[in-house]
This record gives sequence, C-alpha cells and structure tokens, in this order.
Amino acid sequence: MRYSGLLAMAAVAAGVVLSSATAKAGDPYWDRRDLRHDYVRADRLRNDIARDQRRLNDDLRWDRPRAAERQARDIARDERALRNQMRDIRRARRDLRHDYRGW
Repeated sequence: MRYSGLLAMAAVAAGVVLSSATAKAGDPYWDRRDLRHDYVRADRLRNDIARDQRRLNDDLRWDRPRAAERQARDIARDERALRNQMRDIRRARRDLRHDYRGW
C-alpha cells in the first residue's frame, strides 16, 4: 500500500508516453509526410537510372566493356530499389485509404 500511489503515477506517465507515440504513428499528417519522402526517393532513383543508362550507352558506344558492365550492375541495383520503393508506396497509399475509411 505504501507504493501504490507511486506505482499509479508511473503507470499514468507510461500511458501518456505510449499514447503520444502511437498517436504520431497513426497520424495521417505523418503518414502523408512519409509518403512524400517515398515519392522523392523514387524520383531520385529514376533520375539515377536515367543517368546510368546514358553512361551505359556511352560506354557501349566507345567500347568500354568494364565500365559498361559496372553501369549495368548499377542500373540493376537501382531498378530493384525502385521496385521495392514503389511497393512500399502502394502499401502506404492503401493504408492511408483504409485509415480514412475508419477501418
């Protein structure tokens, strides 16, 4: 009984901290902000792929096989990252849609 007041205050403090953390995680503003960052990253990856494709074409034109191989590996890596990013964007958009419907 001596520590029940202290224990109750600690439980309330923990509840406040956890509720604010979960409120931020489900907040549509934060979700939309994360989605915007995902789109920015996808655009950067597309620009990297286009730049690497131009370099690959130049390397093939000027007969630089090692540089062309390096560019092809870089393009493949960026394309995998872009596919993963687009999958994350689709999931985030789906989650936003469902959150607004109240599901």
